Amino acid sequence: MATVDLKDSFIRRSQLVTPASSERILAKALTLECDSLVIDLEDAIAPSAKAQAREVLRRALADVDALRHPRRELAVRINGLESPWCLDDLLALEDLPIDSVVVPKIHQAEDLYVFDQLLRQLELRGGRQGLTLQPLIESAAGLENAAAIARTSARCRTLIFGVGDFMADTGMAFEPALLLPARARVVTAAVAAGLQAIDHVHPAVADVDGLLKAAHAGRALGFTGKWAIHPQQVPPIHAAFSPNAEELARARRTVDAHEAALGRGEGAITVDGQLVDEAVLKTARRHLKVKP
Repeated sequence: MATVDLKDSFIRRSQLVTPASSERILAKALTLECDSLVIDLEDAIAPSAKAQAREVLRRALADVDALRHPRRELAVRINGLESPWCLDDLLALEDLPIDSVVVPKIHQAEDLYVFDQLLRQLELRGGRQGLTLQPLIESAAGLENAAAIARTSARCRTLIFGVGDFMADTGMAFEPALLLPARARVVTAAVAAGLQAIDHVHPAVADVDGLLKAAHAGRALGFTGKWAIHPQQVPPIHAAFSPNAEELARARRTVDAHEAALGRGEGAITVDGQLVDEAVLKTARRHLKVKP
């Protein structure tokens, strides 16, 4: 499993995407048990409804602090630089109580730098401070530049693999074996920059077994979470990206034994027959942080 920056205040096993099309839908979404809620102004909203969606978003989040869970990230996916709606979306976010901005179709580091500077301008205008960025890697160019993108801004918290647009850009089919090299490169770029790597959606909402298989495979590859497009996908994703009872118990034994050894002035120790080095400790601490 990939290394997670323990300084990041949010664990993102699940990122549930919901459209900004209805205040009722958003009010319900704010009560769901996802780790990160991503309100969508991009693909889920028709061009003719973009302005209306921004108004729905503003009304829905007017009293959000009374509804939100303190450990649940609240993000908005805006339209990309290539669209005519990007700037209006950003201005609509200026005073909203959100944590992060998900930015689509990031092809090169310069694209993300533009968003970094635009958020800085909103801060200088008195807008919400400290908004983070989460770029979507969803093109061949974005994949080629993923490592540079990941290191562009201190605001960056994740790299997200966007499979739909990636397939449209490359002509690649939706087959795990074909997508594996691209997904692995996203993980490597994220981990090298100290970011969380988020895997793509599982489009078959009713296919719980397939979702579980895909989520476990993503965790094994190094992803720390996965996008969801329906609330019923969240529990299986959490199950796949959470340590099980055996992993938690071993992690607790490892950390406790290490701390006891330090108190005795000892260095190398073994737990359950395994040498405990820094890599083992990192894994144990990560399990204890990402407990169900």
